Amino acid sequence: MPEAATLEFRGATKRYPGADHAAVDGLTLTVEAGEICVLLGPSGCGKTTAMRMVNRMIEMTDGDILLDGHSVRERNPADLRREIGYAIQQIGLFPHQTVEENIGAVPKLLGRDRAWIRNRAAELLELVGLDASLAARYPTQLSGGQRQRVGVARAIAANPPLLLMDEPFGAVDPINRGRLQTEFLRLQEEIRKTVVFVTHDIGEAITMGDRIAIMREGGHLVQYGTPAEILGAPADDFVREFIGDRALHIQSGEDGALRVVDAKGRPLGTISQDAVRRALP
Repeated sequence: MPEAATLEFRGATKRYPGADHAAVDGLTLTVEAGEICVLLGPSGCGKTTAMRMVNRMIEMTDGDILLDGHSVRERNPADLRREIGYAIQQIGLFPHQTVEENIGAVPKLLGRDRAWIRNRAAELLELVGLDASLAARYPTQLSGGQRQRVGVARAIAANPPLLLMDEPFGAVDPINRGRLQTEFLRLQEEIRKTVVFVTHDIGEAITMGDRIAIMREGGHLVQYGTPAEILGAPADDFVREFIGDRALHIQSGEDGALRVVDAKGRPLGTISQDAVRRALP
């Protein structure tokens, strides 16, 4: 299994019976191996649907999605999902299993023995910045931030070439959210996975993404590019309003983070100072 895989959407479409328009309409883009692609847009734009078509949790109506050149349509869904990491906002840890057992859930399905899983869990806990002593605890004995880190550890336990992340830090308070973003980017420097990351938070998209795909209602891709390209040259008025008007004001935050607020001072999220520097032309 490769360390990272190229992901291609080729006219990927999802239509639900009776709906006025497609949930995702002819999505075409390529995520290079080892890159983080952020799917960004307002509620109802189809970003989560697009992501869930990758591991066939939602089946496409038309088009195709290729993982390292091979159609996901040709794969057994259960086998495919075991080769793709998945982290979600609600985390979804099994409450009756220890942290170690949660991290080892997919490797166990793949036939790994208990000793391998124990060593892998210890390795990953260190990698995500948690003490190895937490391996014997249950999810209810962890803080929200700790549970989220365990969720990421579980998602990468079987060393998948692709990681899907659906608003993974959305349920965490703003300070810990910024720390988790920073920690994940540090982790990505080590593991270099291909990542599809769903968010509606502009600051998070700029912080996390190597490339950002902006979608609008009806599942239409409006612009796909680096943060610098999108900030510097919005494709149309929709992108200009969605990015420009909402990210006008940046205020100082904690731990090197900047807080992004709208014109009325309402918080939209956080962005690291390094991310701002990287995004500027």
